[in-house]
Amino acid sequence: MQLRISIAVVASFVLCLLAQEYKLGPDSAPQPGVPRGTVTKYSWKSKIYPGTVRDYWIYVPAQYSPNKPAALIVFQDGAGMVAEDGAWRVPTVFDNLIQRGDIPVTIGVFIDPGVFPALTPGGQPRSNRSPEYDAVDDLYSRFLAE
Repeated sequence: MQLRISIAVVASFVLCLLAQEYKLGPDSAPQPGVPRGTVTKYSWKSKIYPGTVRDYWIYVPAQYSPNKPAALIVFQDGAGMVAEDGAWRVPTVFDNLIQRGDIPVTIGVFIDPGVFPALTPGGQPRSNRSPEYDAVDDLYSRFLAE
């Protein structure tokens, strides 16, 4: 009986937490006087994961100069991270943090997992997310490096 009550209490607590909507902070919105970086979208056919195609985005801050080193960060599930109206809005956050000097000039690479194109017209593409993100091998690190 005690175990059932404890599980019910924990489950209720978790559900309450999930029900609370995260409120974006001020760094998630464009700020006056803060220069905006550029985001460019590309598609890529992988040789490491043959047959897959993926979208990726490159964020370059306005303060970037090719004559000076810049930091680099790579995000998985890139479409969600890079969206201007999404849950994370990373490029806007980077614009604000770089302008204040809270982080160095940082280039962002936002990569979606690969998909295998649909086999039939009107069919659904098949995601390669789990083999890329969950496998215990060196393929994903090679994919990023090469």
